[in-house]
Amino acid sequence: MKRASHTIVHAFALAALWSALLADGLGEAPSPPRGGRVGWARLITPNPAWNRHAAADATFTAFIRRETSLNIDPTWYSVDPAKLDRLCAFPLIFTNSLTDVQNPRQLENIAEYLRRGGFLLVDACINTAVTPDPDQFLKRHVETFTRLFPQAIIRPLPSEHEIYGCYFAIKETPPHSYMDSIYSPQWHRHGLYGVFDGGHMIALLSLSGLQCGWWGAQHPNNATECMEMAVNIYVYAMTRSSDAPAKR
Repeated sequence: MKRASHTIVHAFALAALWSALLADGLGEAPSPPRGGRVGWARLITPNPAWNRHAAADATFTAFIRRETSLNIDPTWYSVDPAKLDRLCAFPLIFTNSLTDVQNPRQLENIAEYLRRGGFLLVDACINTAVTPDPDQFLKRHVETFTRLFPQAIIRPLPSEHEIYGCYFAIKETPPHSYMDSIYSPQWHRHGLYGVFDGGHMIALLSLSGLQCGWWGAQHPNNATECMEMAVNIYVYAMTRSSDAPAKR
């Protein structure tokens, strides 16, 4: 069930201001998401699968409009990592693989976007043609984030973390989708991983295939909970303050 509505209103208010805050220091202010609504964007990468399942985004936005008060932009956007000002126009950026970005300048732009307060959601596609090995996927992303942020701490989120209840109460923490709806312990044993720098989460690593869930690759019929989890991630990203992990 949904949590208190003031949380989502707070998230909307913050998201409406976020692009201006992210753009601080730029010579030219970026264009905000169309209509001043809450928006998000997909990261363009060299991998042809970067926009995989984009056709199902309408299902997700319709769910948000129906089940929350968040004024989500019905249009999905793409953003080029070569353009820092465009990155900073969005409070949250989605990708199914950050490691496909190899250009040093583009990686530095992404790091700068995160330093300015942006949030990156990395959610692996469960199709083995796109993500052959979830363990290697996680390993490569940990390596990438530690190169970008040498002091970063990357750790699994406990099942009682607030991200699982900040708007919807999530039953499976986190929900998982599976290739051809066949249960896979290799994927299921992974939870969500937070990337922490400077005392708060700047990115989230997911091997849950959340987007695959609302596209239709469900196990069990968990498309709704995948969308609820994505909403929680968005709300958490907009309202996070300090969530400092213990020192290593």
